[in-house]
Order: sequence, then C-alpha cells, then structure tokens
Amino acid sequence: IMKKSIKWIKIIGLFAFFYWLCLFSSSSFYGNFNLNSTVKSEDGEYYANIYKHLPTSPISIMQILGGDKYFIVLYNKKGEELWRVSYFEYISEEALYNMMSFPDKTNNDFICPTNHGFDGHDFSTTIRNHKVVSIK
Repeated sequence: IMKKSIKWIKIIGLFAFFYWLCLFSSSSFYGNFNLNSTVKSEDGEYYANIYKHLPTSPISIMQILGGDKYFIVLYNKKGEELWRVSYFEYISEEALYNMMSFPDKTNNDFICPTNHGFDGHDFSTTIRNHKVVSIK
C-alpha cells in the first residue's frame, strides 16, 4: 500500500509541476506593481498599459532573461479592460517602439506590436459600452 501511495503522490506531483510549467501564465496577475508604461489614444477614449511579466514559471524566467518581458492590455477611459494579448505573449522592448493604433471614429481596430508582427482586435461589432451593434 505504501508503494502505491508514493507512486500516486509522484504522479500527482509531476502533473502539478507540468501544469505549473505550461499553464500558469506570468501575465495572469497585473496591476500598478508591474506597470511599465501607459500609452494614451489621441482622443483620450482609450489607453494601453504595458506591463512586465512576472517570473512565475521556468518558461517565463527564460523569456524574461531573453529580453521578452512585456505584455499589453487595452482599457477604455473608464478603466474597463477591453482586450489583452495572449497570456503567453512575451514582447521585447524593441518591439514596443513600433506603432500602436487605437480605435477612433474612422477605424475600430486596436493594433499593438509583438515580436512576430502586430496583434490586436476589431471592435466594429461593439460600441463603447460593450453592447453589440445591430446591423440593418
């Protein structure tokens, strides 16, 4: 019985380790404590906070040591979170110097830089308070 219990403890421990290694994102927790900078839209309707990843797993530590330490979250002027890059997106400081485009009266896209080009979201099916716009 003791050998079986030890075997199950090892299996559960390995599962927990791989879960932590792969699924526990270093960008799950963010706030003023890891805020790097803020970029505001020209009209003041939106702002994007650039946060630093936290060293919460071996993967995040490797990425941070390699220089890819940032992620981006978009907010409206009320401070409501509208969009964020993937939990596993690590952006270098060099990539952050590229253009960032906010939704405005002529274009509903938010575009932000990543290490592999640009990412973002099309807000054309939503309005400022997140309700779906009826298309006639």
